[in-house]
Amino acid sequence: MYDFARRPAWIVSHVLVVVGVAVLVVLGFWQRARFVEESTTAEQIEARSTTQPVPIDEVVPPTLEVASVPEEAEFARVSVSGTWDPAAEVYVRNRSYNGAPGSWVLTPLVQPDGTAVAVVRGWIPTVDPDPPGPPFPGAEPPAGPVEIAGVVQLSQTVGGLGAADPSGGRLEVLNRVDLQRLAEQLPYPLAPAWVLLDAQSPAQTTAIPARVSVETPSASQNFSYMIQWWLFAAIAAGGYVLVLRRQARSQAAGGATPVDDDTAPPSPDSPRDSPSSAIGSGRG
Repeated sequence: MYDFARRPAWIVSHVLVVVGVAVLVVLGFWQRARFVEESTTAEQIEARSTTQPVPIDEVVPPTLEVASVPEEAEFARVSVSGTWDPAAEVYVRNRSYNGAPGSWVLTPLVQPDGTAVAVVRGWIPTVDPDPPGPPFPGAEPPAGPVEIAGVVQLSQTVGGLGAADPSGGRLEVLNRVDLQRLAEQLPYPLAPAWVLLDAQSPAQTTAIPARVSVETPSASQNFSYMIQWWLFAAIAAGGYVLVLRRQARSQAAGGATPVDDDTAPPSPDSPRDSPSSAIGSGRG
């Protein structure tokens, strides 16, 4: 029944289907590897960002350049003591919070030695003018000495399609947390990494700025893609088997359209198909 499958055209078809199924399976395993990687990264971020804080200088020495801060320092939980400088505060535009548009509040925290750490104190909603320029009513930091804890983040750079911040002059709004650009308008040295605040003493007395959580990668999409690729592979393999089976049945039936197994083909001698029967029926 399956002699046709050894013909050259069918052999080419077999090869194409096998290659296609193999590619789909490999894509599924690739997404599985990404799923495991993203899950592991999320667990590591969660573990590092919930530990007891250590002084920031132990994680990010102030002598480092912005570009030389090791990736291992990211998401470490640190503590910083100093005084807020609201006059140097800027906003980072296009940041959402629970689906609402707004901006991050980025404020330098000046340490006793005269150096400063850029700290994202939280999020504020978009108001008119958009985005707002400092000061935002109710979002002022506490006056006097404070101690904060937060998670280390690396300086952000412009992407291929991102808008670059203008060089020179005093900016009240930034497109990203670009420490090199921020340092241009500050009168004191700036630490080579910034901090996402999660605790403060004395605490902020208002609900604004709202606390921003650490963004962790989600592996759910990779898991979904993994299942989809393998499902496509199964459909392709199973569908091709059905095509071969249908073709084999068609060949066995003499090239006619195959019929269900439990339906017998009509006999040529059947009275229903006999020409004489049809003539006799007409006479009656």
